[in-house]
Amino acid sequence: MTEPALPQAPEGISSRAIGWIAVAVVAISAGLVAIAWLLVVPVPAARPAGAPSPLERGAIDVASGGEQIRAAGARELERAAWLDRSAGIVRIPIDLAIEAVVADPRLIGTPPAGLAQAPEAPR
Repeated sequence: MTEPALPQAPEGISSRAIGWIAVAVVAISAGLVAIAWLLVVPVPAARPAGAPSPLERGAIDVASGGEQIRAAGARELERAAWLDRSAGIVRIPIDLAIEAVVADPRLIGTPPAGLAQAPEAPR
């Protein structure tokens, strides 16, 4: 026995509607490509190519790049000065500090007056 064929519904979208949708997609894509091209293509320059850019002479070119600040810091490191005269704290150049510690190692490692000495480790 053969079973009867089931009824089939006709197509819901016409071929004309599919064609119009395809045309709309192509038109929209072409419009977006045109907009992207306009955004990417550089605008022709009004000044000659050899002329300096107005952006090249700005605050960066005028500034010293920190050279003045570095030089002032180096001058401070090269001279001795009191940091706290009442506490006896002095800032001296590192070379002078190294020579002083080599000459008298007791200059470093001494605890402040209020701290007790740490006990020696058992042997």
